[in-house]
Amino acid sequence: MPRLNRQNIDRKTNKPNPAKTEGLTDDLLLNRALQTRRDDDVIRTRQRTIYEVDFAIKWFIDNEIQPQINANNEIINVPVIFANGEKWDNVRRLGYLRDEKGMLQSPLIMIKRSSVQERDTQRTLDVNRPNSANYLVCKTKYNSRNRYEDELFPIPKYEPQPSEKFYIVDIPKYVTIEYELLLWCDFTKQMNELVDLILPYGRFSWGNEGNKFPAAIGSISFETVNTVGEDRLVRATIPLTVQATLLSEQEARMSTVKKMYSIKKVVFESAIDVGYNIFETTQIPIQLLQMQSVITSGGIISVSGGGSASSINATAMNYITNLTEKLATYSNTTTVTISSYAAVNPVTNAVASKNEFDVYINGQYIDKAVYTWTPSDIASQTIVFDTGVLGYTLNSNDVIVVNGRWA
Repeated sequence: MPRLNRQNIDRKTNKPNPAKTEGLTDDLLLNRALQTRRDDDVIRTRQRTIYEVDFAIKWFIDNEIQPQINANNEIINVPVIFANGEKWDNVRRLGYLRDEKGMLQSPLIMIKRSSVQERDTQRTLDVNRPNSANYLVCKTKYNSRNRYEDELFPIPKYEPQPSEKFYIVDIPKYVTIEYELLLWCDFTKQMNELVDLILPYGRFSWGNEGNKFPAAIGSISFETVNTVGEDRLVRATIPLTVQATLLSEQEARMSTVKKMYSIKKVVFESAIDVGYNIFETTQIPIQLLQMQSVITSGGIISVSGGGSASSINATAMNYITNLTEKLATYSNTTTVTISSYAAVNPVTNAVASKNEFDVYINGQYIDKAVYTWTPSDIASQTIVFDTGVLGYTLNSNDVIVVNGRWA
């Protein structure tokens, strides 16, 4: 796979070398367009490491569970410690823990982290290299580039293009962390009290205000330690499964939080000259049809001709190309009616003109000078023919079709 080249761009030294490339594609050079300074914002790069998870579990036991036992009619707080290398070695060899003076530590709760593994059900897709879509996008409400303008800051003559500020946060790793809670007491009654305090929190979210994780308590095992010449100890082992998330401050030497601004685009408008006004005919210029894919994908084409120019977008293009046929109803020897409405031009906001329709009688095209008609978008259409120019009168068997831009 190609590596991400994080060095400063120098075409003489950083030019991709096919002989040294690890994959079939060129090495990825650093894109300065995606870099935005972070020293002028107040957003901290939060991190969640294994230490934060360990601290959250210990904090929850100390401050929420607050383990206590009753000894000699006194309430004793049970200390909670983490198992470092030396302490765990003593526990593994002796089965209990002593302090610096050699005294047995009892009562006591020791936390030992057993394993950390990624959750298979929520495994991320970044294989050997980061996935470009493996992040969360957060938009800020305030943007210094679009600040409020008043008398102290006059409105500029040319309004700047608005932009939005985003923070890109990598998706954390979903992991399962296994812990073991080792409990020591002097008597079985004290151990029962301690276990009774912990068991109700089996399906709670363990942690502090900043980090909370779902936790599940497994099967608890009990044993009694009887050593010759020593005090008897009652010990219990409580397995704890924590569903946590991990997100470091940097991954692959890159920050997991990035600041970006929305892209400002420069759009070049294409222009074509057709020699006539496209809104005064039903003919669609071939040059405009060739640019239809550009227009439907969001582009704008300027069409000039007949002494006028119009900007054609996707809505206007649909209006121009949407030609449908309507069948007229015979009224008398000179008049027909159509129970439909003419479309409204989205560019001029005017009703389609008479020139944007073609009339056919029994399949024969009729010149527009032969009939009188003003298209309407609020009433049915009435077309009156000049039978003297037409050369014949209409009858009920004639098929009269009007093709054009209907609503």
